[in-house]
Parts: sequence; C-alpha cells; structure tokens
Amino acid sequence: KYSQRERNRARRHQLEIARVIQSLCGPVGLEELKKQGMYTRSRIWNRRISRSDWRSIARILEGRLGEAGVEELDPYGSSFYCSRCGWENKDLNGADVFVCGGCGLRLDRQLNAAINLYMRMRFGYVVKWVGGRKRVELRMEGASQKAWWDRVVLPSLVGGCVLTRGGGAE
Repeated sequence: KYSQRERNRARRHQLEIARVIQSLCGPVGLEELKKQGMYTRSRIWNRRISRSDWRSIARILEGRLGEAGVEELDPYGSSFYCSRCGWENKDLNGADVFVCGGCGLRLDRQLNAAINLYMRMRFGYVVKWVGGRKRVELRMEGASQKAWWDRVVLPSLVGGCVLTRGGGAE
C-alpha cells in the first residue's frame, strides 16, 4: 500500500519535472551516465545509486519530444575542460571551483560541466585520441569559443554564479 503510493508520488514528480523541462527548452541534452561506474563508495551510497531511476525522466522526455528532441551526450571531460577557452585542468582533485590556467575563469565545477554539455549539444563535438588520451573538441564554425562564451554565457552568469578567489560572488 505505502510503496505503491511512494511510486505514484515519484512518478508524478518525474512527470512534473519533464513538463517543466519541455516548456522551458527546445531540444534537450542529457549526460549518458552509467551507474556501474558509481558503485565505489559505501554500502549506503551503493544502495542509493541502485534505487535511483534516472532513465525515467529521459524516457518521458523522449516520449514527449521524440527521438530528435533528446540527445545523449558523452560526459567525458565535461568538468575538467574550460567552457570558455577549452584549456584542460588536469588536477581538480575534487575541488568545487574550476580554475582555468588559460583564461583565468573561476566557476563552479558543476556549472562549468553543464555549460560544456550545452555547447557540445549546440555545436557538436569530436572525440580525438591525442598522445594515448581521449580529447573532446567542439565543432565551432566561424566563431571563436571565447567570443561566443563572452557574448552568450557571461551575461547569464551575472548575479552570483561567477566566483572570485575569496569564494564570494562577483
């Protein structure tokens, strides 16, 4: 009795999330995450991961938007490549703030990853192997990555998302 109620409540919540995403967005890009790579922590964490149902929202969106409206994106490198200049930060070590050595950008790591995934969805990307390492490069034609970032992304970040060295918002 109670488990059925909980499933129904979760299903209603998933449908509401999908409805909001559908009303706010055109095409949707989702990370192609694999649960198997996340079973590395404690037993409680492993149980939480195994019980979670990430694919249900993706299935609902695919049903509403069709196959053309939902794109699965490779999450590789989304959090350690600079979304502004493409520089690779190899030593994040679990830091919450991404700091670029190329252009000096300081940004929340999750937000940087989300911007990278958006840019991959919008412009497309190529996976290359350079020196035995996987490298993801954007396919930006005619515009430089920095110029596009400064024109489109930066104005939307004004209001507390860009972090300064002291940890406060600019």
